[in-house]
Amino acid sequence: MQYVKLQDHTTYNFITAGDVDSLSYLKVVLNQHDLDYCLLSTWCMAAEDILQVRQWYEQGRIKKLDMYLGEIFPGSYKIEWQMVQKFYQEHPEAGRAAVFKNHSKIYAGCNYDEGFYFGIQTSADINTNPRTEQGSITVDKGLFEFYKGYFDGIRSFEK
Repeated sequence: MQYVKLQDHTTYNFITAGDVDSLSYLKVVLNQHDLDYCLLSTWCMAAEDILQVRQWYEQGRIKKLDMYLGEIFPGSYKIEWQMVQKFYQEHPEAGRAAVFKNHSKIYAGCNYDEGFYFGIQTSADINTNPRTEQGSITVDKGLFEFYKGYFDGIRSFEK
């Protein structure tokens, strides 16, 4: 698949017919840019998704990664929560995981040297969903700063 070059101040809108997760949108970005920082916000995610973002971190594709998870995550996704905790225990410099009353599906990130900033907004959680979902990738520093500012202020239920 050939990707369209992501242009500054442009929004790319998508609608899917199922079996597309929100991580697919981040893959589009990572196809063109390594990231100095990325935040992800989701209600839930699967083990293979955690392994994928961990791999990107360990390969240097994402240098800092903050995860913002729904309040159901530690209790309903126990193995996945342990995987997230282990990741940050093994890589304390990587960022943080925060659990709160969250149902948003957001990514925001940047590559400072390239002046590349983006936000991804989608109805899909990170894990694959067989339903129609919509999403967008917006290349814009203001949107990145909006989401980063909001999520930086989140206080986690869990430590």
